[in-house]
Amino acid sequence: MKKNDNRVQRLLLGQMQSEYFPVSFGDLGAQIAFSDLDAGDKEIDGTLVSHLEQTHPGRSFAYAFSKAGCKIVYATDNELDLVLTNPEQAAADPFVLRRLPEPIVRFAAESDLLIADGQYTDAEYPKKVGWGHARATTAVDLAIQAGVKQLALFHHDPMHPDEELDEIVDGCRKRAALLGSRLVVLAAREGVELKLA
Repeated sequence: MKKNDNRVQRLLLGQMQSEYFPVSFGDLGAQIAFSDLDAGDKEIDGTLVSHLEQTHPGRSFAYAFSKAGCKIVYATDNELDLVLTNPEQAAADPFVLRRLPEPIVRFAAESDLLIADGQYTDAEYPKKVGWGHARATTAVDLAIQAGVKQLALFHHDPMHPDEELDEIVDGCRKRAALLGSRLVVLAAREGVELKLA
């Protein structure tokens, strides 16, 4: 992006117009400053912000926020299953760790919290290949490889009732334990507050 290019600002403001979204930027109650990340990492008010392009139709980016020894990674809208480095092995054995490319693992490495796309179950995913979202169990495998402390599964399928989400989270916890990890897994939801140390 060229210096003084306000394309991102225009896109975000346009997306939040009443025709598309019921809340305007003026309703957010925050001071919003637009800034691009084209040049890589950027420090904003003492927080180091990084980004990584992901696998999703129309493009998508993950963001990492690091401050005072704490790291949070927000990585939704990401079809991790399309970039596995061991797809044949993972297809042959559902219990094998699904390996992700080093740049993705390094980006999420040692995060205190990884908020990751886990929209589909293992059974649903084969019918959704190419839609831009991951299996919840693949998000677990990324978190394990990256040494993440807590994983918040996000981008829940709207067809999943709460009881099914509970089952998905329970299955992800079992997968983490089976793979020898103490990873904490939860379903992200509105109003959840986590204390990160």
